[in-house]
Formats: sequence, structure tokens, C-alpha cells
Amino acid sequence: MPRLRALHPTWPWLAALAAGLIAAWLRYRLVEPAALAQACAAGAPGLRCALRAATVAAFHSHGLTMVCAVLAALALVTRWRSAAILALTAGAVGLVLYSFEAGAAALLVGALELARPSPSGAPDTPEV
Repeated sequence: MPRLRALHPTWPWLAALAAGLIAAWLRYRLVEPAALAQACAAGAPGLRCALRAATVAAFHSHGLTMVCAVLAALALVTRWRSAAILALTAGAVGLVLYSFEAGAAALLVGALELARPSPSGAPDTPEV
């Protein structure tokens, strides 16, 4: 398992990158194309229109902004690594899906919390 151990410090960043790529796909393939917007507005059935509607609702209702803000606050208050990873990932999604301010704050808080050394001075990786 030496490979997994070597990958451990980078997997939160890879998760944020993957979430950002998925959000970019949602934005540029489902939300922005005018032809798909017109087809969905005309009542076209299908998974694409349902996914498009859910994505648009996430940022029009400021739900994504609230998720980014709550996760950033949770990471700051609790200093949990898992909360920082979630804030980093939600921030990457928020930056792509029209929640710029909250996404940038969550990404920054998550990145800073992950960069901080553990209180005991030892790395966060478990010893085997």
C-alpha cells in the first residue's frame, strides 16, 4: 500500500479538481447551451432536463452559496480535516457554478485548513 500512502496528501486536491471538472461539464454542457434550454423549456422529458433544472435551481436559490458558506464556517470553527476537504470541494464547484464569492471563500478556507500542520506537530497521515 505504499502507493495509497503517497497519494494521501494529494487526494483532497484531486477531489476538488474532479468536482470542478464535473461542475464545468454541468455548466458548459447543460446550463449554457441555448438549444437545450429551449428544449427543456418546451417540456422535453429526460434526465438532461431534470439535471439541468436541478443545477440551475442550486445557484438561483443561493443554495450553493449557503453550502459553501456553511462548510467554510464549519472548517474554521471545528478545524476538522474532513470539513476542510468538503469546503475545498464545494468552493471549486461554487467558483464554476456562478457562486463566485462564497466559492472563493470556501476554497480559500479549505486550502488554508489543509495546509495547516496538525496541533501535535505530527502529520495527519496515519502510521502503519
